[in-house]
Amino acid sequence: MALIKVERFLHHPDCEISRVYINGEYFCFSIEDAFRTTKIKGETCIPYGTYPLATRWSPRFSKTYNHDMIWVQNVPDFEFILIHWGNTISDTEGCLIIGDKIGVVNQKDAVLNSRATYQKFYARVINQIKAGGQSIEYSKI
Repeated sequence: MALIKVERFLHHPDCEISRVYINGEYFCFSIEDAFRTTKIKGETCIPYGTYPLATRWSPRFSKTYNHDMIWVQNVPDFEFILIHWGNTISDTEGCLIIGDKIGVVNQKDAVLNSRATYQKFYARVINQIKAGGQSIEYSKI
């Protein structure tokens, strides 16, 4: 079983909204770019499937909390996919953005309370990811 499961349940023309589970237990919501059969750079979520997790330093995000970010590896036609904070698809180029509520920001679908949710999420999973052998599964309901 994957450490993290992303269950996409709201499919909008410009975004996907999901429930995120850790070890089978609901944790939060997420938002990503829309699902597309043909990838558009910076506007397409990663394909359904299971991918290994690791960590890596991000010039953009790591400075905020002074730690390596959770990295979703081996995604076909994507690189440097991270799990991080933000609110809308304007804050991502394929990465998974997490928050504890679904809402609207600047007339766009959004996840809310993202930074606090991210910090709790990171604390829950980082030791297992650093130990190795963990994965994330993206599915659709």
